[in-house]
This record gives sequence, structure tokens and C-alpha cells, in this order.
Amino acid sequence: MTHSSKRKKYQFCIFEQNEETRNSAATKAVLDCNSVFSEAGYTDYTVTFNNNSRRGAAFYLAAFREIVKLLLGVKRGSLIGVQYPILNKVFKYFIFMGRAKGIRFFAVIHDIESLRLGAKDAGAVKTEACNFNHYDALIVHNDSMKQWLRDQGVTIPLVSLKVFDYLAPERTAPAKAPHVPSRIVYAGNLSKSTFVYKLPQNGRWKFNLYGPNYLEGKSSGENVVWKGVYPPDEIAQRLEGDFGLIWDGTETDRCDEIMGNYLRYNNPHKFSLYLAAGLPVIAPAGSAIGKLISEHQIGILVSSLAELESLSVSQEQYAEFAANCRALGTRVRSGHFLKEALQQIESIL
Repeated sequence: MTHSSKRKKYQFCIFEQNEETRNSAATKAVLDCNSVFSEAGYTDYTVTFNNNSRRGAAFYLAAFREIVKLLLGVKRGSLIGVQYPILNKVFKYFIFMGRAKGIRFFAVIHDIESLRLGAKDAGAVKTEACNFNHYDALIVHNDSMKQWLRDQGVTIPLVSLKVFDYLAPERTAPAKAPHVPSRIVYAGNLSKSTFVYKLPQNGRWKFNLYGPNYLEGKSSGENVVWKGVYPPDEIAQRLEGDFGLIWDGTETDRCDEIMGNYLRYNNPHKFSLYLAAGLPVIAPAGSAIGKLISEHQIGILVSSLAELESLSVSQEQYAEFAANCRALGTRVRSGHFLKEALQQIESIL
């Protein structure tokens, strides 16, 4: 049922700021959600902690105090959106408190912790599924994640986001003349993506790498170049290449077992970065994002990076990928997908 526009809407978020998060894509995802929430009429109740150490008792005490303050201050029958993960083990108790005032809660899922870690711990999966059922609804990455949650016993309404937004101005780079693509971009935390040191060397593709923790002496191929680290708000303007690559782990012939499994269900934030930058995408076959790539004709799916050596993309095919990518990128840069998901949530709750 649709509620009147008089219902008060709030977003609550715990934002932890430290040296590690300053240039992090995860930080960008949280802040972009904050911005779209605000645009959609949600009163912002973000609590920021400068947290350069592990979470201690003082952190939890301060967080609990802020949540209680929010629950006491909001009007009866309000709607509260949170960004998950958020105090996963205890947040259900605050939901119970809010029920007394008729408050409805929903969460935008950034990561499902038990699934991200491989879903091998059945107890952790069950606990997290039970925690989700305390909410009134969830915004999940895509239909693959939605089905996984249903299989774990999550029964509340689930709305698919489809793609994470990546708020950014339109790219100011001049339009490229039609060409046969030859450069592949990879952006991410390079300490987790050691496959970059095994990329095909001196082949027909050049690789431009972006992100922290690159070991410069380790890669000997002249066709692999580290381009440095840029803040998340700037990097979409800086990427130089024809395709953006989504891959994970230590090997080039297959994705890492745990991270590769997670790609079957999640929307990597770098996918949104590539769209915002206007780059068609190369991704693993079998990934959740692969379905969207095929549906919108914005890139290529591979089972191994060795396939890149024989991969040939014509000038015409690349121009089609790029045009489709620009159309999707316009929506990603403006917050379209979360706005649409919030409308669906509000019509359900």
C-alpha cells in the first residue's frame, strides 16, 4: 500500500572514517547512497566516527546512544532506511524498540558478510538470514542475490537494485574516434588482486592498473602499467582505456574460489565505476553482473583471462558496446537505480 507523502523518512548510517577508507570505493558507495537518500526526501542521520583503531567499547557505546536518540526523536509511523552491514548482531534490538512507535525499517545491502566469506559457515549464514528477517524489507544487489536470500529462508519483501549508482559528473574527455579496442583498465585494491602480476605479457592488450598497494617490481610485462591512486570522486574522469575488467583473486585462469563465488551474487562497485567512466566491461562468465552485461550489450564475458589473447572486437561492435554503456552510465551517474528502488520500497511499506 502507498502511504501519504506526510510520513517522515529518515536514513541512518554509521560512517567510519580512517586513513584506509579515504580513497576507498566502499566509502564512495556509502556516501553516494547518503546523497540519493537525501534527494529522495530522507532526513539524514549519519553518525561519523574517526576511527583509526579497532572498534572498542567507546565506539559501541557512542553508536548505541545515537541510535536510541534517533528512535526517541522520530515521529510515530516513520520509515527508517539503513545501510547494511550495520551492527549486525545487535541492530535487531533497535528494530524491536522502534516497533513500539510503528516505525518501519529497511536496509540497502552493501555486503552480505556470510556470503562474502564463502557461505561455508552454515551457522553464520543462518544467523545473518534471521537478522535480515527482522527488517520490513531489503534492497538487494540483483535477482541472483535475491534468490540466494530466499534459499536461506529470508521471507520479507526484497527489491533488486540492479546496479549500484556512482555519482559523478559526465566525463569531460573528448569523444574517441571509432577504433579497434586495445587497452583494458583494472581499478581496485591491488593487494587483494594479485592476478595482475600474471596478466598476459606483451600480447595484443595493454593493461592500465589503478589503485593502492601495487608492487612495481613484480610485473615485468611492458604492456602492464600502474597509473597510480586517485580519490573515488576523481577516478571516473581519469581512467584511460577501452574496457574495464572485473576479476578477482590470485589466478588469471579462474576467479578465486571465495571471491569468485561472491561474484555470482554481488554487484562489484567497480562495475559502476566503469559505467560512470563510459567503459564497456569484461567480466567472468557466470557472474551476476554478467547477466546485465549480456542483457544491455555492454561488454564481454570470459571464463579465463587467457581468452583475451584470442579475443577480437571489431570497431563496429565496440562502438555499439560504448553507446549502450553511455546510456546506462548516464543513469548510474545520476542516482537513478537507488531512487527507483526507494520508490518501490515506499510503495511496499
